[in-house]
Amino acid sequence: MVRFFIEGGWGMYPVLVMGLIAVWASARYAIDTEPVRLRFIAAISLALVVTMAHATWTCFAAVFHYLQQSHEPLARTLMTGLMESTRPATLGGALLVIALVLVAVGAYRSTQRELRAMRG
Repeated sequence: MVRFFIEGGWGMYPVLVMGLIAVWASARYAIDTEPVRLRFIAAISLALVVTMAHATWTCFAAVFHYLQQSHEPLARTLMTGLMESTRPATLGGALLVIALVLVAVGAYRSTQRELRAMRG
């Protein structure tokens, strides 16, 4: 797991921070189902997606810059670099999935609470 993180480069840090904030906010929503939390979750999720894209493209730029100056075999270096460039999107996507599952749990719990209140 450490190697996976290192391969992703410096962009992994903001992806990890925003992803953990999204998971934390979603867990709070799953627990207390306060609708006002959904705005923050939506905003931090969008920020996470933008950060994932930025980190991935920054990795691509680093790979192409390295290839421009390298005398190593092109295909192997390119494929390794592109593989490592997907790490920020992979980490961010996994954290986003966890956050959205927690939002779904909160939405379910909120609906169940409303149904119980309507029934009496």
